Amino acid sequence: MLAVDQMIPEQLERLAPQLEGGLGRLYRQGTVYRDAMLPYARTETGAGHVTFSTGCLPRSHGVVGNGFWDRGLGREVYCVEDLEVCQVLGSGPVEGSGQRSPKNLDRPTIGEIMQAKNPASRVVSISAKDRAAIGMAGRSQGLVLWWDKNGGGFQTSTFYSPSIPDYVSHWNDGWLERNRGFVWEPVGNRTERDFRLIGSDVDDREGERPFSGLGVTFPYSIAKDASEKAMGNFAFETPLCDRFVAELAREAIRQESLGADDDVDLLCVSFSSCDVIGHANGPFSREVTDVLFRLDRELGLLFDELDKRVGADRWALALTADHGILPLPEYLRPRGVDAFRVPRGESSAFRGEFVERLQERLGSRVRHRSAPGGFRLDEEEMKAAGLDPATTRQVAAEVCREVAQRYPWVQTVYSYEEIQAFDESADGLEKLLRNSFQPDRTADLVVVNRPYVLEGIEKGTNHGSPHEYDRRIPLVFYGAAFPKRISSRPAGSQDVVPTLLGLLGVPAPGTGLDGVDLGSDL
Repeated sequence: MLAVDQMIPEQLERLAPQLEGGLGRLYRQGTVYRDAMLPYARTETGAGHVTFSTGCLPRSHGVVGNGFWDRGLGREVYCVEDLEVCQVLGSGPVEGSGQRSPKNLDRPTIGEIMQAKNPASRVVSISAKDRAAIGMAGRSQGLVLWWDKNGGGFQTSTFYSPSIPDYVSHWNDGWLERNRGFVWEPVGNRTERDFRLIGSDVDDREGERPFSGLGVTFPYSIAKDASEKAMGNFAFETPLCDRFVAELAREAIRQESLGADDDVDLLCVSFSSCDVIGHANGPFSREVTDVLFRLDRELGLLFDELDKRVGADRWALALTADHGILPLPEYLRPRGVDAFRVPRGESSAFRGEFVERLQERLGSRVRHRSAPGGFRLDEEEMKAAGLDPATTRQVAAEVCREVAQRYPWVQTVYSYEEIQAFDESADGLEKLLRNSFQPDRTADLVVVNRPYVLEGIEKGTNHGSPHEYDRRIPLVFYGAAFPKRISSRPAGSQDVVPTLLGLLGVPAPGTGLDGVDLGSDL
């Protein structure tokens, strides 16, 4: 299972003429669902990877975003947070750090389902991001690794193992010296005309955000004597981490003997550079284009390793992304799209007016605070004022909608109770919101901005909205069972697990799946 964080389907299509490695192989030889779309509202990395790995929507698997307000705990929770475990790096556990596990996943991943059927199935999951590696593996027994931005290499947590394998420790011991002096320049000696033909914009563009203090144009480099921590962060913010993930994936195939017998194994790999760099430079930048050319090359090597070790007709693959992205407004406006940025001052004014009007309506002050996915109202203040929370949330939503009429960048506002009431008949935006709703992890108010708006972001771009540009994803199946075909059938990443389970002849878990088996396309 292969995820490319923040990859949009246009990337495969526009770059296809020059993709000579793994991405090109998938696009030209696989079953491609060109209209694939996420069917839920909060388009974030945590939700995307768990949807991919469980075949369920956020309303079912519980990971509604990268973080959420936990009503039971009364605090904000990171999606793979677990305060009862700790980081495993180097010689062993590191108390009080790296506290990560799949504790917050409410549904089993495909790795768990496979191992329940056959405990001999091996599972390996690797990414630069903890929420990607853990989100794909879930509670599977196996090797689960993610990058340490402080420069220690790849780590895991005590949930999975008290130690990391010797070959991973050996890789970690040498990564820094092997990569000192790395300079990020575009690969392939492409000319300006080459970049224009594949739809990549000029290198220095309005709206791009500098990352790592290195500016917005090639080349990008860091001092050769940079500290381990500085190099760890530099690797995360450049294509180095994608290369590292691919290197370890190839090594895991060898060292873990993946695919070497008749027990079906699972390799999950998520590449994060497209997202990390895309947030700063946008999807049609030279930087993201180069990330994908480099990934094409790394995947070519990975697939060659699978062909060699497992056999060209003995492995199958599903490729998707966890979400899409809004191109830079500065890129869209000259192309006729009414895209713009909302200054932080205007965003603050909207919220300030909402608080003032809400106090007038309630006759008591009830502060609101930002929460993942929306706003939350202060429960202690509601209790002190003798206010019913459900009624107060509904009043707050009505007030917020009234205030929003003076801020044209706000599309609509929903209360917790309004979203909770959506049923199977819901359609459009209401259906998307329902699919992201989880009773213990949804904000009191959900504010939806109109399309092509970036609120409070001065440079770079973002995702997370229910709009199509954030929900459009690539979806490709590859292997002997999957014909070369481009399909317009509606599909999404929630359909991957049911399709692969159908291929394996493994029944779905008793909890059921939200996705469907796309096997009729085979």
